[in-house]
Amino acid sequence: MVGLLFVLLTIGIPIAFSIGLAVLSVVAISDVPLTIFTQRVANAADSFALLAIPFFVLAGELMNRGGMTQRLVGFAQSLIGHFRGGLGQSSVLSSLIFANVSGSAIADTTAIGSVLIPAMKRKGYRPTFVASLQASAGILAPIVPPSILLILYGSMVNVSIGALFLGAMVPGYLMAAAMMVIVYILTSPRRQPGIHRERFTGFKVVRSATWEALPALGMPILIIAGIAGGIFTATEAGAVAVAYAFVIGKFLYRQFTWREIPEILLQSATVTVMVMAIIVFAAVFGWLLAWHGVPDVIAGWITHFTKNAYVFLAIVIVFILVLGTVMETLAMATIFGPLLHTLAGGFGLDPIFFGVILAIMMQLGSITPPVGILLSITCGMAGVKMGECVGYVSLFIVAVLAVVLVAILFPPLITFLPSRLL
Repeated sequence: MVGLLFVLLTIGIPIAFSIGLAVLSVVAISDVPLTIFTQRVANAADSFALLAIPFFVLAGELMNRGGMTQRLVGFAQSLIGHFRGGLGQSSVLSSLIFANVSGSAIADTTAIGSVLIPAMKRKGYRPTFVASLQASAGILAPIVPPSILLILYGSMVNVSIGALFLGAMVPGYLMAAAMMVIVYILTSPRRQPGIHRERFTGFKVVRSATWEALPALGMPILIIAGIAGGIFTATEAGAVAVAYAFVIGKFLYRQFTWREIPEILLQSATVTVMVMAIIVFAAVFGWLLAWHGVPDVIAGWITHFTKNAYVFLAIVIVFILVLGTVMETLAMATIFGPLLHTLAGGFGLDPIFFGVILAIMMQLGSITPPVGILLSITCGMAGVKMGECVGYVSLFIVAVLAVVLVAILFPPLITFLPSRLL
C-alpha cells in the first residue's frame, strides 16, 4: 500500500486520489469488505470540529473578494514598506495578518502572492527569492490560529483545539519575526543590488491605510478573543468569521455583488472538497496501517531505541522532514498524527506542546521539493522552477527550525497561554 502510494505520487496523480487508490487496492486483494472502506470514509468526515474547515475557507475567500486582503497589504506596506526589503517584509506581515483569519496555507499564499509577487518582481527582487519568500510566509496560516491543520489534529487525537490555537500563537509570531530577519539579510545591496527601496510615505498615509484596514484587522482579534475567552468554539468561530467577512465585504467595502455569491461559494467548495478528500482517504489509510499492526512495530522500535524524550523529538523531526518531501501536510497529519501523539504520551510530553511542534514540522513539507504545494504555487506565479529556489527556501527552513529548537528548550513558549487562559 505504501509502495503504491509513492508510485502514484511519482507519476503525478493528485494526493487525494493517490491515497484513495492505494487503500482500495489493498482492500480489493484482502478479506476486508468494501463496505468497511465506505464506512471509514464517512466516519472520518463525520466530525463537528471539521465543520470549521469549510467555514474558514469561505471566510478567506470572502476576505479576498471583499477587498479585505488588499487593504491588509496596503496597511502592511504603509508601516514597513520603507525598510530594507520593504515589500518582502510586507509579504510576511500581510501573510501573518491574513493567517489569523483564513487558517489555510493555500488561501493565504494565493491571496497575498497574487498581489505582492508581481509587485516585488517589478521592484527588482529576484524571482527565485520572491517565490521562496511567499511560500515560506504561507506556512504561517496553518500555525497561528485559526489553523485548519490544528483543527484536524485536535479532532483526531481528542486534544483541545482552543488550547492548540493558543499554544501556537507565540511560535507562529516568532516564525514571522525570524522570516523578516532573513528577508532583511537577503535584500541587502550586496546580495540583491537591483531592489528599488521605497520611501516612507508619511504618517498621514499610515493613518489612512490603518483606517481603511481597521475592519479587516478587527476580524482576527474577534476570533482569537472569542476562542480564548470561551465565548465560542473553533467551529463557531468559523461561522462568526464568515458572517463578519460577508458583512464587511458586501456592505462596508462593497467589493462584490449578490451575483458573485454563487461563484464565491463554488470556489470555497472546491477547496473544501480537495482538503476533505485528503483527510478522509488518509484516515482510512491510517486505519489500515493500524489494522496491520504497523504503529505497534514503529512504537516498539522507537521505545527500544531510546527512552529519552529529546531523542524521540529529534527522531520525529527528522522523520517528518523527510516524509514532507513526498507527502502532503494534511495526509501526514491524518495518517501519522494519532500514532505520534500516542508515542509522545509514552515519553511524558505535554500533548499541546507536542501537537504544536508536530504541526510546524509537518507544515514545512509544503515548501520542500519535490511535492511542496506552496512552493509550486509561488513558483508558477513568479515564473521560475522549483529546483531553482532550493537555496533560498533552505534558509527560511533553517529559520523555522531555529524557532522549533527554542520552543523545545523553553516549552512555556507554547504551554503558557493555554495554561493561563483555558
